[in-house]
Amino acid sequence: MIVKESRIKTRSGADALSRHVLHGAKNEAIRILAGSDWLMRDAMREARREGLTYGLRHIAFNPDETMTDDQLANFARRICREFHGNPEHMTLVIHQKDGSTHGHLILPEWQRNHILDSRFSWIRLEKLARLEEIRLGHALVAGRHDRSIAKALRQDGKVHEAELLAALASVQPADKPRAAYTSQAHRTAERQGLDLPELKQLVASLWSHSDELKSFRAALAEHNLTMREGDRKETRPGAHIIETSDGTLIGSFTRLTKVRMAEFRKLLAEEHSPEHEKPELDIRSTRVPVCMTSENDLTGILSAPTSPPARKREPKRISLPRRNKAIDALRRRQMEEVDRPAVMPPPPAETIVSADSQR
Repeated sequence: MIVKESRIKTRSGADALSRHVLHGAKNEAIRILAGSDWLMRDAMREARREGLTYGLRHIAFNPDETMTDDQLANFARRICREFHGNPEHMTLVIHQKDGSTHGHLILPEWQRNHILDSRFSWIRLEKLARLEEIRLGHALVAGRHDRSIAKALRQDGKVHEAELLAALASVQPADKPRAAYTSQAHRTAERQGLDLPELKQLVASLWSHSDELKSFRAALAEHNLTMREGDRKETRPGAHIIETSDGTLIGSFTRLTKVRMAEFRKLLAEEHSPEHEKPELDIRSTRVPVCMTSENDLTGILSAPTSPPARKREPKRISLPRRNKAIDALRRRQMEEVDRPAVMPPPPAETIVSADSQR
């Protein structure tokens, strides 16, 4: 059983989710076992009134083997109890497509007096799916957290279930299963008329027939697809995404092609290395090496006499300008006058004159 979870933001509203769950055009039959469109919209209004970021939680579960509506409803109630939700407030819809059924569970984030639990939700959903498969006798589906789930079950006293999951984790390949795209991206692509599973197979096929990134980019261009660096460069450096020519996101390169990020970074480094770049035109690379001797030399280069080496020229001497003798004599006299002491005339003698003589 595959279980996917997505949280619907309050500002987005319940319109898109309601159209997909209650009015999906690609389904053969739609059965509403609990809830309604009004209940989902009322949950959004309550989340907006409480100031919550998320208003609804959408959990889709698709069993690998056939399950009845009662079995799907019981599994939905176990999900509610796991996350401390009230089953009376849930909306449960069963879709029938290609003869098989799968369920859509919508829970309000605001549970009248508390917020729906979201701690390690992905691992807990996988645990519920594995326990449901064991309970119904279905084949176990490998997940990404089987070892952690087995450890948690062993602590809860469920030794038998833990041993089954531990055995499943031991034979699980090193490349753990992971989703190529989210359920939200799947819904968006369906509204735009794109088939993501078909495009995923196309991208995987193009990569398997390509020997390097350059040929892979050319193959994508033939199908109106492009690969570019992702928008979150700071958080995920080196990650590349594949999208259509009009900018519709298909998915990450590593998820679609199952290539590890470390290996993909090596491919990027090789693509941008000088060895893989197209060399510029070099006329020396077009010359054909010829073994030339003095006997078969038709140009006369080898038979020409060797010229003596050129003699090194001595550096030129720097000639000083000629000096004017008259100017030198004038400057010499000026210097002599500066050094000669100056002769000052003595001051006149002072005479004392009486008042009678002045009269």
